[in-house]
Amino acid sequence: MHFKIFDHRAIGMILVALSFSAPLSAATLKEVFEQAWSSQAQAARAEHYEAQLSASQSWTPEPPTLSVSGRSDQIDANDGLREWEAEISQPIWLPGQRDRAQAVARSEREAGIQRFAHERWQLAGELREAWWEVRLAEAEQNEAERRLDEAMQLEADVARRVKSGDLAPLDLNQIRSSRMVAKSDVSRAQAAVARTTHQFQALSKGAPLPDQAETPIASDADSIGRHPALANLTAAAASAQAKLLQASGDTRDAPEIGLTVTRERGSFTEAYQNLAKVTLKIPFGSDARNRPRIAAANAEWVETQLLAEQTRRKLEAGVAASRLELDQSEQAIVLHEERLRLAEQSDAWVEKAFRAGQLDLPARLKAESDLASARLSFSRARLEAERAVSRYNQAMGVLP
Repeated sequence: MHFKIFDHRAIGMILVALSFSAPLSAATLKEVFEQAWSSQAQAARAEHYEAQLSASQSWTPEPPTLSVSGRSDQIDANDGLREWEAEISQPIWLPGQRDRAQAVARSEREAGIQRFAHERWQLAGELREAWWEVRLAEAEQNEAERRLDEAMQLEADVARRVKSGDLAPLDLNQIRSSRMVAKSDVSRAQAAVARTTHQFQALSKGAPLPDQAETPIASDADSIGRHPALANLTAAAASAQAKLLQASGDTRDAPEIGLTVTRERGSFTEAYQNLAKVTLKIPFGSDARNRPRIAAANAEWVETQLLAEQTRRKLEAGVAASRLELDQSEQAIVLHEERLRLAEQSDAWVEKAFRAGQLDLPARLKAESDLASARLSFSRARLEAERAVSRYNQAMGVLP
């Protein structure tokens, strides 16, 4: 699947459209991501893989063993029979066995690296979504607080006009009811901000919320091939294949070579004699012994290959969908900006007519409600466009 590279002018227009007055954050998304990621588990697992690889590179598959035994007739006749025996045995590699063990160790180390990269990518996606949930909740809260301020100002104006006889007490009740609704909206929006903020802080380990939006990454034909999700499965398939080759090649256990030294005498009158013995232990193998290992390794290899192909198709579809969402979010900004302009113009006309007594209070309230809805929709459109950039980068497998 081929992807078009972003036009630099288009990127510039997007960033200008997305920019709005917000204080610069002390932390970037990259800094938040690094704080959220714990490398302790990764370091411990990496140490395990290195130890496994080091063991596979040794000259012998297992360390040597030492056994010591003694024989005496002291319990019965006690004629001076004494025998001491010491044996050291060492497993040795079969031809090709060491190479296969090293291949398995290397493939498992690479699979572990890619698995941690995949987990980092998943954490980045969770952080991105939690980040924008907070930003959207804050936009809802800001608009709710603004509507409450406007309702309170309008209530004060209506109260003065009721007192002067220009408006009926019913109008004052209507605006007070509208203020109550606005106050309830503020409480609900504050609860949403608190909930989403706690979720973000739990993921980021208390890091501050970043305010700087991401920049869309340029794509190329190999972007999907480098995706952490696909690289994880590719490495897992390579590890399964190495295990399959090891199970197919190691049809029996490693042989052992041993050296035995014996020191013995038959009676008190005999001198000690020293004897040496060399032994070679060769285990036999059978198809029944390795058949379960081969079947398990083959099944794992086939499953990871099929899953990798399925994941590739999903990733390609996800990139296409996120790119479409990014394009549509640009159009939404333009549409909601025009809607906001019209709502502001209509609100100004209605406010002027209301002060002149040409329109009643319900018309004034409707104009304010339409303006508030347009403002919120425009703010959400800008934030949705910024979130679309983050989702596009996430679909491309790019970390902050």
